[in-house]
Amino acid sequence: MSFTISLAQFDWRTDALVQRLPGGQAYLEIQTAWASDLSASGDSVTLTVVVTRNVDVLGFRKSRLEVRPNVQDSMTLSHLHVDRILVPDGACVVEWSIAADDELLHASNLTYRISPSGMPEIADPMVVVTHAKTSELSDPNMVHSGMDLIPSVGKHIALDQAAVKIYLELHKMDDVVGQDSLFLLAYGWADAQGNWNADFTKYKRLKAQAVVPVFESLPTSTTSPDVHLPMLKLEARTKQGEVIVARDVALAPRRHPGREESLLAKPSPFLPSLDAFQEVDDLVRHMHDHLALATTNEQSTILNVLVPGGNVEGMKSYVSGFWLERSRSVAEAEARHRQFMDRVDFVNEMYGDCKQGQGSMTEMGNIFLRFGKPNTVVKRHHETDYYPYEIWHYHKAGRFNNKRFLFFAPHVVSECFELLHSDMLGERQNEDWLSQLKSRENRLRVSESMENRLNPRDAFSREEPEDLFYNPR
Repeated sequence: MSFTISLAQFDWRTDALVQRLPGGQAYLEIQTAWASDLSASGDSVTLTVVVTRNVDVLGFRKSRLEVRPNVQDSMTLSHLHVDRILVPDGACVVEWSIAADDELLHASNLTYRISPSGMPEIADPMVVVTHAKTSELSDPNMVHSGMDLIPSVGKHIALDQAAVKIYLELHKMDDVVGQDSLFLLAYGWADAQGNWNADFTKYKRLKAQAVVPVFESLPTSTTSPDVHLPMLKLEARTKQGEVIVARDVALAPRRHPGREESLLAKPSPFLPSLDAFQEVDDLVRHMHDHLALATTNEQSTILNVLVPGGNVEGMKSYVSGFWLERSRSVAEAEARHRQFMDRVDFVNEMYGDCKQGQGSMTEMGNIFLRFGKPNTVVKRHHETDYYPYEIWHYHKAGRFNNKRFLFFAPHVVSECFELLHSDMLGERQNEDWLSQLKSRENRLRVSESMENRLNPRDAFSREEPEDLFYNPR
């Protein structure tokens, strides 16, 4: 969701897919979508896209987007702009900014990591809204394998869809099984635990080539894929069943039937629970509270558009839309927002002392807002051999079962506890956590190890923190 209430262009969405040319060169397909109403006639905005690595600019596009709808009996129109920028291997950041004259309408950024070329790979899949055969009118940036593909930017799937079209490309399969040899592609939705959902999994036998395009349809229901954490699972296997390459792709939270159109037509009314916020400073703090639950695009909108703008009505409208998009009714959105406010009050009281009373800005508060109260908590604040630490254990955290979070205070006194290690997918995973918990001169090593992945152990060290982490009680 984007904050563009007062203008004729609104509901900005951004995404980029990592793709490859047949020769192996990687590129980003950078997608920007928005809606407009009839008052947009003659209006235009400037879209700037920059791809960077550290201080180096890898690619740059600046486009003038003209919007002159002239369609009978239509109050809103959907628009799409696609750029393609070649990128080298390694990490990069894509930044979007959309402006009308000198007014910033939308800003967002996403981080990507380009894998080295020459290895078997499943390129980023595309959720396709509609498709057609290529013609002389086709935009080259939207052509894949002889088809014009219109993507659902952000990979949104509505709850009322009976099926979803997926386009993807597999690379270098022939290097594994041989040119024209058969291999198996499994594709389907994940269940609540992140495993294959047998009722929504399909299989397709394909001939191996340097590039194998796949355009298939997957059935859906109101519960599969998951409403809040939809996940597409992909796996290429040899005829003997050996896995060549696999990946799980997170999609955007699903939209409820009819909700999108009503949100685009006019701003949603404020939720009654927002009456508690009258001052700008209070609303700004509440916007920061939402960062724990927000998607990357939503976080960027909050930090780069809403908070700097300081508009009370705009922030209230955004929070209302935030909860409406995650609910089936206004009543449910109101109830969920009030529950969230209660959680915010709790984390402010429990963890806010080190952050000017704002517990949501601490790592403990962030985890609590996202997953709720842990099932068990081990506190060791006065050990002599280790930094003060806590271990939180969840029977269920989001879609995953049996997850742990280890926090510690590396400066010991009056400091926010930091997340040192977790076995939760997407969280900080640090194979050196036990030694760093013992050392009092290793703060630099902690930051350097954030990207490390857990190395499971068969034999434990018999030290108490490790025993408590792997055997919560």
